[in-house]
Amino acid sequence: MKDLIQCRAEIDAIDRQIVRLFEERMRVSRDVVRYKHEHHMNILDTSREEAVLASRAQMAEEDVLRGPVTELYRELMRLSREEQQRCLDALCEDSVVAYSGVPGAFGESAVIGFFGADCERVSYKTFEEVFAAVAEGRVKYGVVPVENSSSGSINTVYDLMGAYSCHIVGEQLVRVEHCLLGVPGARIEDITTVYSHEQGFAQCPSFLAQHSDWIQTPYFNTAIAASHVAQMGDVHCAAIASRLAARHYGLDILMPDIHSYTGNHTRFIVVSASPTPIGVPDKATLTFSVRHERGTLMRALSSFVALGMNLTHIESRPLRKGSWEYCFYVDVVGNVAEDNLHVLMQSLAADCDGCRLLGAYRSAKESGHA
Repeated sequence: MKDLIQCRAEIDAIDRQIVRLFEERMRVSRDVVRYKHEHHMNILDTSREEAVLASRAQMAEEDVLRGPVTELYRELMRLSREEQQRCLDALCEDSVVAYSGVPGAFGESAVIGFFGADCERVSYKTFEEVFAAVAEGRVKYGVVPVENSSSGSINTVYDLMGAYSCHIVGEQLVRVEHCLLGVPGARIEDITTVYSHEQGFAQCPSFLAQHSDWIQTPYFNTAIAASHVAQMGDVHCAAIASRLAARHYGLDILMPDIHSYTGNHTRFIVVSASPTPIGVPDKATLTFSVRHERGTLMRALSSFVALGMNLTHIESRPLRKGSWEYCFYVDVVGNVAEDNLHVLMQSLAADCDGCRLLGAYRSAKESGHA
C-alpha cells in the first residue's frame, strides 16, 4: 500500500502534466480564435460545445466520474472562451477604425471611448463611406451614430444597416456637451457670428437666446465648423462644438457647457464584417418585415416575450420594393445567448420576411464625453 508521501508525489507529477497540457490547450484556443477572426466566424458555437461535453463524458471509463468530467470540461471551455476573448481584444487593438466626419467630431469621441485614444482611426465624409470601407475590408471596424436622446433615430444609418452585410459588434454612448469656441485671444463680447451644425444650435437654445444679435450660420457638422473658425482666425467668429474639437484645432473655450439638455446622449454602434462581438453580448439587434396578414406583427412581437427578451427600441423604415411596406429594426436585451437567438429567428420566420440578426453585442454601460 502506498504511503501519503508517495501519493502526493504522484499527484504532483500528474498536475505538472495537466498544467503543461492546459497551456497547450490555451495555445490551440488562440489559434482557433485567430482563424475565426480571419474567416468572420463567431467565437461561441453552442452546438459544438454540447457535442464536446457529451463526447468527453463518454471517454471516462468509470461511470461515476462522467458527471465530474462533464463539469471539468464545462469549466475548461469557459476558460478557453475567456482566453479567446483576450486574444481577440489584442487583435482588435491593431485594427483600423473608421468614423464619419473630421477629427474632433462626436464620431471620433465614440471611437476613443470604445477603442481608446491610441487606436488607429480614419475619417470618412459620409456614413455610407464608413460602411463601404468595412464591407470591402479597408478597415476592420466602423463607428456610426444610430440615435440621439433628444432628436431621435438617424434614419440614414438604419437604411445602411439593411443595405450592407455588416454586423453590429459593440455599442458606445457619447454625452453631447457643447462649448463656445473661439480663436486664441477672442472674447465673448467680440463674437458676431457663430457656426455649427443645425443640431448644435437646436441643443443650445437658452444660451443663444442671450445672444440674439449673433448671426447663426449652419455648417456641415460641429467639428468642421470649429475647423473653419480656426482657419479664418477672426476674433468675431465662434463655433459651437466639443472640447475635443477645441483641442484638435487650437481654439479657446470661451464658454463651456452651453447645451440646454444635460442628459443629451448619442448612441453609436460598432460595425464589422465579422459577427464576433467585442465583449460578452447582453444585447442584440435584428431586422424583419411582416407579411400583410392579420395578426402577424402581434405574433412576431409575442416571440420576444415568450423567450424572455425585452424590446428596448423598435424602428420602422420603408422598403424600396413597394408603397406602404416597412421593415422593422429591433433592439432587445435579456437572454441573447446564441441558441436563444436561433430559436427567435426561427419563430419570426413563420410570420416575417427578411429576418436577419444584425448582431449580438455588449451594451454600453457608461457614457463617453465629447
